[in-house]
Amino acid sequence: MRQPLLFLIPVFCGLTASSALASGYDSGPQGARVLGLGGASTAYINSIAGLSTNPGLLGQWADSLTRVSIGGIGQVRRGSFVGQDTYQRTDQELAVQPGGYLYATHALNKRVALGLAITTPYGYHTKWPSTWEGRSVIQESQLSTYFVQPTVGIRLNDNFSAGVGFVYAFGKYTQRRALGQYDDPTAQTQLSASGSGFGVNAGLYGRSGDNLSFGISYRSSVQLKMNNGTLTTTGVPARDASVAPASSDFTTRISMPSTLSVGIADHITKKLLLTFDFSLSGWSAVDSLKLSVAATGSTPARNQSSVRRYEDALSFRIGSEYQVSPKLTLLGGFHYDETPVRDEYINPEFLDANRVGVSAGLSYQLSTRLALEGAYSFDYGQLRTARVSQVDEKVANVAGTYRIAVNTASVGIAVAF
Repeated sequence: MRQPLLFLIPVFCGLTASSALASGYDSGPQGARVLGLGGASTAYINSIAGLSTNPGLLGQWADSLTRVSIGGIGQVRRGSFVGQDTYQRTDQELAVQPGGYLYATHALNKRVALGLAITTPYGYHTKWPSTWEGRSVIQESQLSTYFVQPTVGIRLNDNFSAGVGFVYAFGKYTQRRALGQYDDPTAQTQLSASGSGFGVNAGLYGRSGDNLSFGISYRSSVQLKMNNGTLTTTGVPARDASVAPASSDFTTRISMPSTLSVGIADHITKKLLLTFDFSLSGWSAVDSLKLSVAATGSTPARNQSSVRRYEDALSFRIGSEYQVSPKLTLLGGFHYDETPVRDEYINPEFLDANRVGVSAGLSYQLSTRLALEGAYSFDYGQLRTARVSQVDEKVANVAGTYRIAVNTASVGIAVAF
């Protein structure tokens, strides 16, 4: 006898994968200038985009100016797959994950400043051909998040400042896959859900003399509570209508990682600045995710927990800034991101691997208080091999090897008045 749960296992495992992948689905440093540095911005005060990385920087902008930085981000993740048995290569279809950012700071006095950050820190859009061999695992999925962070910063003295921000997050998740047990290509299941959560972001900034500075920050994890999920199926024969209802409601939760970052910045020369960041993402707290599907007609309510034993992940970032002229500043960066996803949990919904990346950017002063900023980053991931579990049907996968590359670009403007 068929069990209702079997129809949900690939859907559920895919949802879990999307919610527990390191900085892998980080949609890039939230700011063009920071992107050019490779994300090494915990101790970097030359862009208010550092507000989302380290709120402790805010106290350094407690002067008479109001600052605004706004821009757009686009990310393209391209993956390829070679089947273990078929040796057939499949490339992901082009899917752009858009994003953007808005920062604003204003000083109340010489000691206290207020800031606002609106960012899209996590997200991805995966799209495989509708007829590829893993279509019953995933055809398309997308995760989008929006973080709003009002922040207060205090200049403790000339060399030290601290800041804390309150984070409100909203996220939306969608997924589509084929029901491979049927010959009908229109047999599909789709799900969508959205929800919100809260968190805290706090940091400290200090400097020693005019050349060396440091920063430390901690952003708490954010759990998106999604209580309005809808699961739909199409193309299912009438004989299975009781185990695969046309529409069901569900609730779930998707977690974003906590992040601890430390960084230093050093003016090597008058024109050359180097920045270094080290971050630890707390993914080990994400051990499982529960999906609660409501009763529909003769189909009873059901709960299922999927185990995901992820590990904490490290990242290392190096950035450089060189002032070519009073108007033009060039940026460059290198970064390494470690994945917490073990081999047994590799999933084609969202590919993740240890990645190395390089970035480049520039800032051009159109006037004394208006700058145009732009940057580009390229990441390349290690080859990963996935195997189908013969003992755990909860791990939805297709056997083969995966490769991933990530392209991120950002353009924005920064103004002070």
